[in-house]
Amino acid sequence: MKRPGRAGLVCCLVFVAGTAHGAERILSYHSDIEIHVDGSMTVVETIRVRAEGANIRRGIYRDFPTDYKDGFGNRYRVEFRLLGVTRDGRQETWRSEQIGNGVRIYVGRDDVFLDPSNYEYALRYRTDRQLGFFEDHDELYWNATGNGWAFPVDVASAVVTLPEAVPPETIGIVGYTGPFGARARNAEAAVHEGRAWIETTRPLRPGEGLTLVATWPKGYITAPTRGQRLGWLLADNRGLLIALAGMALILAYLSLSWSRYGRDPPPGVIFPQYEPPENYSPASARFVREMGYDDRTFAAAVVNLAVKGYVEIRASDGDYALSRKDGGGTPLAPGERVLLSQLFTSGPVIELDDANHKIIGGARRAHRRALKVNYEKIYFLTNTPLLIPAIAVAVGVVGAIALTGGMTPATIVVVGLTVLAIGVFYFLMKAATPRGRELMDRLEGFRLYLDVAERGDLNLRNPPERTPELFERYLPFALALGVEQAWAEQFADVFARLGRSGQGYQPAWYHGDFNPSRIGHFSSSVGKSLTRAIAASATPPGSSSGSGGGGFSGGGGGGGGGGGW
Repeated sequence: MKRPGRAGLVCCLVFVAGTAHGAERILSYHSDIEIHVDGSMTVVETIRVRAEGANIRRGIYRDFPTDYKDGFGNRYRVEFRLLGVTRDGRQETWRSEQIGNGVRIYVGRDDVFLDPSNYEYALRYRTDRQLGFFEDHDELYWNATGNGWAFPVDVASAVVTLPEAVPPETIGIVGYTGPFGARARNAEAAVHEGRAWIETTRPLRPGEGLTLVATWPKGYITAPTRGQRLGWLLADNRGLLIALAGMALILAYLSLSWSRYGRDPPPGVIFPQYEPPENYSPASARFVREMGYDDRTFAAAVVNLAVKGYVEIRASDGDYALSRKDGGGTPLAPGERVLLSQLFTSGPVIELDDANHKIIGGARRAHRRALKVNYEKIYFLTNTPLLIPAIAVAVGVVGAIALTGGMTPATIVVVGLTVLAIGVFYFLMKAATPRGRELMDRLEGFRLYLDVAERGDLNLRNPPERTPELFERYLPFALALGVEQAWAEQFADVFARLGRSGQGYQPAWYHGDFNPSRIGHFSSSVGKSLTRAIAASATPPGSSSGSGGGGFSGGGGGGGGGGGW
């Protein structure tokens, strides 16, 4: 409450000054703020103005913000309910209209014009969701006047009344004055008889305001529960609600579809296999095992063409080039024939670099199509059509959100997670057929031999003799199955013996850095480096607290402004 004596003197001086100068202004702006136990507030704003018929002709208008953004960019909508308006103690006509971030109250009548004089308006309203609940205290961070007034304010003041149970000595109050963002403290504040009082010590210019921060201990005002906060979040952000509902629907549909169509047949008993399944190339083995095409599929096919004598690989400082050879009539798989014909359309040599991305990309696509024709739907199903309803719902959700204007950061996150889920189910929906499951089991048995035979983890009976020819024959399969280094390391002793006997080993199909004593490194390097080179060459170049010094003028709830009409 205002201190006796001084407040009355200020009002008298303001009245005299306002009358003498004859300028439209706010003579005094006082807010009585009562905070209830349930967290709601009743506010009475008493605004004394000097009207000269310039801007204040019929009355005043007051803007009340109701829509805010929280610290995460989500909408935060507070309640505002006008309970009554008076002018000089008598009920006054008013009307409201929606504005960008709240509501505007026009006080007065269209057909009644005011005589030049001083008028006192009182606006009584109720609002909620204005309080801050923190770990060690609760607070009201409140812009008492708003910073949007077109008139100067001679004096602004406010009184905050808390429930009687709050000990007066635990209440704190500070104030900030000036334009939006200013941290000046041209105000006096005190707690008197359990009420927090604040008053400016200098007039406020147009665009300036008074913001207060009142604090008290926790436990006296009922804080909202997590359920209430979640309900408010969804109610204020319809776009988020739509996004969550859409995500739930899409996930339910995709989960049901996967359960019905995306489950693989159970694997059979896996036994080590000394040979790959007959009539399957390394590329086709990987295509079926991965239920799709990737750069390693391409690399395995290239290495197999090299081992068969149709391609020579040259490596220098990480760069690769392929040369066409005759192959001596060695049979080729259908996909290999397509790949070989597409790789060398421009000549007998091709470098794996950006300059040849069209040729290499075209060869890659042709190879993929050939494998798809021969193996997809026979050995596995992609079930891609099952994703179409989910994609359609996702598009509809985004459209609905756009129509509501609710594309907040949280909504974007939910939409992004939904798109990610559809992408994950794109892979999960793939399912092997019984024939494909049988082939995958045989490939797993062969991979077991390529990977762990050297370590003695398996009790192998009559394994094939390790020779350079065996190493080269199965190296493309090891590359396709991802165990090229383990396969090569099994032959380290073989190549070491050849070296000691003077019979050095050098693959006829590979020209580059080669050291038989590091055969594991060679195989791993060829697999990874060639895969990277293929991938590169196939692509064209190309909410805060106001206490503790963190407040400022214009911050917190309340605010707005006003003018005359």
